[in-house]
Amino acid sequence: MQSSDFLLFFGLIRRAGRLAIGIENAAAACQSGKARLVVLAGDASEGSLSPLKRLCLEKEVLTVSPGFGKAELGGALGIGECSAAAVTDTALAIGVCRKLGLKEHAARLEIKLEREKRRKAKKMAKISKRGK
Repeated sequence: MQSSDFLLFFGLIRRAGRLAIGIENAAAACQSGKARLVVLAGDASEGSLSPLKRLCLEKEVLTVSPGFGKAELGGALGIGECSAAAVTDTALAIGVCRKLGLKEHAARLEIKLEREKRRKAKKMAKISKRGK
């Protein structure tokens, strides 16, 4: 994987509105159950990231540190620096894992995506029954 591929994809996720940027926003997304994957900057201080990491562990949200610094991640997002960001869309989180070569993470997220699809189909079936 070339670093520019990942960074371009990361910027695309922001433009799609599926990214909670910053430690506090990522933590809020984890707390609310919207976070699917949290991306951590490699040069962010452990002190600032440890509460977020604990929350991710508690809420069973996968975390990845692709080795990019805060400036690189921030640059991809059109901001100064970014220590952490939460991807809130399962399919896009799978794409991030694939770009990083994390097959095990992608497989776990694919299971979650299938469950989401089944729940959505079940909900749509209920709605269509009410409409008849």
